[in-house]
Amino acid sequence: MITLGHKDGSIEKLSSARITQVIKGMPTHTVIGGEFAVASDSENVAFKTLLGSCVAIMFYDRVKKIKGMNHFLLPSTNNTNEDMKYGLYSVEAMLNEMYKQGCLKSNMAAKISGGADIMNIGSMTQSIGHRNVEFARTFCNSEGFRILSDHTRGNVGRVILMANSFETFIKNVDSKSTSNAVVEEERKLEREISIRKPATSEYVSGTGIFELDSKQSDKMEMEFF
Repeated sequence: MITLGHKDGSIEKLSSARITQVIKGMPTHTVIGGEFAVASDSENVAFKTLLGSCVAIMFYDRVKKIKGMNHFLLPSTNNTNEDMKYGLYSVEAMLNEMYKQGCLKSNMAAKISGGADIMNIGSMTQSIGHRNVEFARTFCNSEGFRILSDHTRGNVGRVILMANSFETFIKNVDSKSTSNAVVEEERKLEREISIRKPATSEYVSGTGIFELDSKQSDKMEMEFF
């Protein structure tokens, strides 16, 4: 079973048999903005996400062979209704699910990706991407997680694929339509910030990369990360 954390804070158990997309020979679940996913390598399922200024923190327990990936929109919030859209709540909730399955911090390592400056956000002195990356690094360092890879910043989006044994692949977004879709989500986020409401935007699967059928997806050229 795959453990999914949704943006409203709910937790769901999903059978890997329900996953139909295949990338690099593995059934693949897409983690959208405000979600996290946890699974054992024995499920033989990969996790994928599309990141703009958002960040994904990925963890792997080398003994239990359990992996987790989240996708958060902002580092934290003062709002009392925190949920998976925010990094602090998301990463703590994901780690709790991993610990429930027997993972130990001493056996775990992390990877971080995302945080691109795909657009300027109002008058902020630091971009959302910068703040997200700094949160991810600070959290991992303060909690004692070794960061194996840090593929962050820049000014283009990324597709991340995490497979068994913590094999992780990355592809920069080079499709104009996909880039435009990511930027539009950033604009929605900017509007929500400007009116002081909690972020509710998602990087949904309506972009070209997530619409690929399994035959096309197997041909995606991705680099190790």
